[in-house]
Amino acid sequence: MFKNAKPIQKDKLHDQVYDRLCMLLREGEFTPGQAVPVAHVAEAFGVSAMPVREALTRLLAIGVVANVSGRSVGVPALGYPELTDLRNVRLEVETLAARWAVANRDAAFIGDLEALLEQLETTERSGEVRGYIKANYEFHLRLYQQSRSPVLIDIINTLWLRVSPHLYQLEREDQYKVSNEQHRKIVEAIRKGDAEQASASLRQDISDAYDVLVRVLFSTEA
Repeated sequence: MFKNAKPIQKDKLHDQVYDRLCMLLREGEFTPGQAVPVAHVAEAFGVSAMPVREALTRLLAIGVVANVSGRSVGVPALGYPELTDLRNVRLEVETLAARWAVANRDAAFIGDLEALLEQLETTERSGEVRGYIKANYEFHLRLYQQSRSPVLIDIINTLWLRVSPHLYQLEREDQYKVSNEQHRKIVEAIRKGDAEQASASLRQDISDAYDVLVRVLFSTEA
């Protein structure tokens, strides 16, 4: 557990613990339903339990994690209404960020996306699930950063904290390969300066992932 964890520096300890936990959540290190003892997190980070509890309290407040017991937390399962609500908000907020990113595009931005797309395709072909989830987050984050709107990025990061732990489910229906087709279309549209096509491809990417999660999570429910 927490193979990528590094000891936390003592200055600004609480914020660093929170940021590290957010990173691990977005990179798929927490599996929904898995209990994660606070002591294990503290040991992995090389800190006491107190800053870990404070960071987890912040995550509890926005619904990213839930108490499993007095000493453990976990990522809660998403219900259908919550998953649908997340999809609807993402469609509005993330496509807006994509349109603004196209308006602010430059050669460095396009080069960064092309490099991240290569990582996505490499991890998809090799079946590296966690590697793909990490590269997927980095691709989308780089896209949204080009919007140059810190407010939008903060909103999007909170949305991704909620949805990222569930993206490993998409491997079941070969969705990573399908998603990469949309990623390629996004990059091609940005090269051409076509904000509407970039937004449409991103919308399709989000909607496709939602459809797969609905089938995987709820198809067996009565």
